[in-house]
Amino acid sequence: MRITIKNSEASVLSILGNMGVALSAPCGGRHVCGKCKVNLIEGQVLGDTDNAGNFLACQGIPLTDITVELPDELIIQNEVEASAAFSSAVRSGVALDIGTTTLSARLIDLDTGATLATRSELNDQRVFGADVVSRISAARNGKTADLFGLIKRQTQRILSSFRVTELEQLTVSGNTTMLHLFTNTDPSSMGELPFTPVFLVERNIAGVELSLPVREVKLLPSIGAFMGSDIVAGLASLDILHGDNNALFIDIGTNGEMALFHDRKLYCCSTAAGPAFEGAEISCGIGSVPGAINKITWSGEESRLSFTTIGDSPPLGVCGCGLIDAIAIMLSTGVIDETGAMDTERFTISNGISLINRDVRQFQLAKGAILSGIKILCKNAGVELSEVSVVFIAGGLGFFIDQRNAVRVGLLPREFLDRIKVCGNLSLKGAVQYLTEPGFLTAAKAIINKSILLDLAADPAFMDEFAENMLFVS
Repeated sequence: MRITIKNSEASVLSILGNMGVALSAPCGGRHVCGKCKVNLIEGQVLGDTDNAGNFLACQGIPLTDITVELPDELIIQNEVEASAAFSSAVRSGVALDIGTTTLSARLIDLDTGATLATRSELNDQRVFGADVVSRISAARNGKTADLFGLIKRQTQRILSSFRVTELEQLTVSGNTTMLHLFTNTDPSSMGELPFTPVFLVERNIAGVELSLPVREVKLLPSIGAFMGSDIVAGLASLDILHGDNNALFIDIGTNGEMALFHDRKLYCCSTAAGPAFEGAEISCGIGSVPGAINKITWSGEESRLSFTTIGDSPPLGVCGCGLIDAIAIMLSTGVIDETGAMDTERFTISNGISLINRDVRQFQLAKGAILSGIKILCKNAGVELSEVSVVFIAGGLGFFIDQRNAVRVGLLPREFLDRIKVCGNLSLKGAVQYLTEPGFLTAAKAIINKSILLDLAADPAFMDEFAENMLFVS
């Protein structure tokens, strides 16, 4: 994709974002990750350019009018998948899950509850960083309106793509930061103690107030600053309050949110896992998009590594599930030891796709935070790991996760083997139920009323657990 840009004092990354073209910039434009690289076709830029004309969009400033080539993997969007039963004449609404990495939407027939079409796109706000902390930091630097503009335009585009004359309702689920930015609300107060959101309750907003082509917008309520309505939606969708005692819910993404149902209470916490499982902060990392390596296997007899990609597309990088498999193989073959130190400069998966020692360290930070959160959560609830009856894994990671590799690398406790149920995108499922089931909001509020939110940062045992769980233990 080629784009012409006028000369400006702003970076190419910023200019493209204002044009509605959102490149992946996991570090938030801090010149660290190196993933916003574009190719200069014509013109001059201020910034380092290699012999092939490649430069980082976050660094490059156009000194003249320029033409740049954008790599396809940086602007991937999925097309609408429509049902054969789709008709623009039906009463329709849309359920939307706003994730830090991905937006997913479903067009629903309000009379039958049938899915008419679906759409999924990478979140355009990723130009400001891969995680909520980066987005909050950008807001604190006066970028709330820019962040709102990106999500507003993207939502407009998604709704328009369904080609429906009139949409009655849009129900929205997402983490608390995403909901703030979706409503043009400054989330800066969540970036410093005591991490106070502007709102947590459900909200009903006329579509015109958000410049959206829908009659009414309804946001699901949240539990806390880092336990958003996406988690509430997932827990309510599972009807966890009426399920097995000691059931554990885990959503592994840029944060590791989890909730344990024990004796009619929900013990909840969020761990700052970082965006490694979403492909960010990993040199060859990529989100769960076509071309992402999602499954890696090793044949010891043949000393041969093989892999699959999402959509069977040519490999572009490694997503979270593939990263777990790769680390497990590196452990089994002795490429890394229990401390995470590598005995080679890089571990090659495919041409141009390999892991380096820094990637292993980023993975250790992420998996250490998740496992520590699980252990502290169970400890506070008075539940042994062996007493956990079922483990629900939500989010995109769950679709392809190899349970045994997740245990091998220390992401999940060994006691959880054969108790794991992969659930997919429960946040979107909950948003659909909010759209179609009158009693769903009541169920969501019951989840919140039963929740006990734990502050891991204030628990002195957490850092001890974290230091121990950084290691790989056989």
